[in-house]
Amino acid sequence: MKRLTLLITAAAALALMALPAAALARSHDRNHDGIPDKWEKHFHLSLKKNDAKGDPDRDGLNNKREFKNHTNPRDADTDNDGMDDGDEVRTANEPRDQDTDNNGVEDNEENAGTIASFDSSNGTLVINLAGGGTVTGHVDGTTRIECRTAREQENENENENEAGDDRATAADHGGDDGDRSGSDNSGPGSTNEGTTCGTADLTQNTVVHEAELEMENGQATFEKVELIK
Repeated sequence: MKRLTLLITAAAALALMALPAAALARSHDRNHDGIPDKWEKHFHLSLKKNDAKGDPDRDGLNNKREFKNHTNPRDADTDNDGMDDGDEVRTANEPRDQDTDNNGVEDNEENAGTIASFDSSNGTLVINLAGGGTVTGHVDGTTRIECRTAREQENENENENEAGDDRATAADHGGDDGDRSGSDNSGPGSTNEGTTCGTADLTQNTVVHEAELEMENGQATFEKVELIK
């Protein structure tokens, strides 16, 4: 009988211990906005009202998306690469890394922005630059136009990062594997190539991940336009 009493007492004690834990768990998100109180407190957000859809830094990412992307909701450009966090997420770049694909070019310089207009009658393409301003050039039969999804771009960024890590590791060990890593990813049809598309895809507001412009005899012509669709 004593044993039964002890078991009942132990069960009651466990129940009493669980109550404060449950209350504590609820207190981690007292305003039920899906963002932990600790994170909101750190960035001086409200712990009383639902702040999930707020965007205090006006970068296009609301507070909940800032939390999920580990960015600063009080800083429009968390990694200080000249490109707002919202634009980086929208163009499949890492908003906490100035050079997402580790190619030596900061994301702001590599990501052209969005298409402002394309005149199919004369091939004139105008791109709104992510950092402000516009660039205008000619699209002709030699222009390579590629399309890829945001997920495909993210996968390429991850592959580039892994290749960079492999090269660094090989260099540390005095090997030559780093010279070969990623060498098979530059040819036609490789994972670095987007799907070939055409001028019909040069629609207004389409995200331009990368654009290569060549000047010759006063004529600016796009050699390559890479779109995120």
